[in-house]
Amino acid sequence: MADEVQMTAEGYRRLQETLAKERQRRDDAVAQIAAARDDAMDLEDRNLETAQIDLPSIEARILELEDVLARAVLVEGTPEEGGRVTLGSLVVLRDDERDREVEVRLVSAVEVDALAQGATQVSEDSPVGQALMGRRVGESFEVTQGERRLRYTVQSVG
Repeated sequence: MADEVQMTAEGYRRLQETLAKERQRRDDAVAQIAAARDDAMDLEDRNLETAQIDLPSIEARILELEDVLARAVLVEGTPEEGGRVTLGSLVVLRDDERDREVEVRLVSAVEVDALAQGATQVSEDSPVGQALMGRRVGESFEVTQGERRLRYTVQSVG
């Protein structure tokens, strides 16, 4: 069997919603192509051309989402895990250089959503995510981003 994909329940739900939307887009494109083929006047229709071009990429995205969801293993960070940062943890970090607090949620790479509302999502595969995994309240760590060296302190784990 292919590798498991760990993700939060929220990420799994969002991927299911995305899959449903992609399936609807595919159905709409197929219907548009079928309708245009029935009407000889629409052979030059730009919507038909767009639908024909988009269909393979929509199909590929559907297969990708189905694969990820089939391999998904739901995990959720909980305070009972010894107060350590795990996948799904909501963490308040203190950015020591800028003297400010940042709220982040540690998620798997497949569920990062740039448009998500709430806490900033940090992939477990990113430099910050890798350095953050397993940390406890009060621990500090440094991360190199480009030519800058950032220093964070874990303020809370939830």
